[in-house]
Amino acid sequence: MLNLIFPSICPICESVTNDKLVCDDCLDGVRFIKDRALCSKCGLPFGYTKYDNDNIDSEYLCGKCLRGEYYFERARSIAFYDGLLREILHKFKYQGKLHLGRVLSGILIQNYPYELGPIDIVVPVPLYIGKLRTREYNQTIILARELANYIKVPFEPLILKKVKETRPQFEITNEKDRKKNVRGAFILENIRRVREKSVLLFDDVFTTGSTINECTRILGRAGASNVHVLTLMRAA
Repeated sequence: MLNLIFPSICPICESVTNDKLVCDDCLDGVRFIKDRALCSKCGLPFGYTKYDNDNIDSEYLCGKCLRGEYYFERARSIAFYDGLLREILHKFKYQGKLHLGRVLSGILIQNYPYELGPIDIVVPVPLYIGKLRTREYNQTIILARELANYIKVPFEPLILKKVKETRPQFEITNEKDRKKNVRGAFILENIRRVREKSVLLFDDVFTTGSTINECTRILGRAGASNVHVLTLMRAA
């Protein structure tokens, strides 16, 4: 009866959703990665689906992973960084549309990649304090908290800290310069909280991988047994 009086409304297009988080038309505008053939380590989507070639090795690696450039155990992303989902994230991230965090966390949770295996703690990629003061909130923490609640593991938003302001990685084309840009930008506040733990490092977007890789390096140096990475979207 209440649904007839107060129907569920899609927060994106404001149409009736019949108790769904997002209406079907808007959800169709999201390009999910789960049906793509992927690099088994970093989750880079290849240019075909899993079903295009039955002979494709499920453990195939991309060039970066063949060269051993990543410290993490495995990385996965839910969707491509484009279209409607990118628009929603930008409104959530830069325009203070905090109610859209429910939409993004819902998509994240409903498509959680269980192949990441057992997780002990969830750690979000932090913002530099200057950027946090300007924006007033860290969108990654909001999403990561919901994720930790869903998989029922401790949430550790304060142990990884960004102590140096860096240029946006997408502005830097040279791989060595990207690594240099984030080198020394992160520290751990409490090493004991990650020692011998399986860590799920969360960020909103996997762009170049340099920021995530540097955070993983710090966590591994502190004694984490392994680090898995999950991002809502993948830009590269």
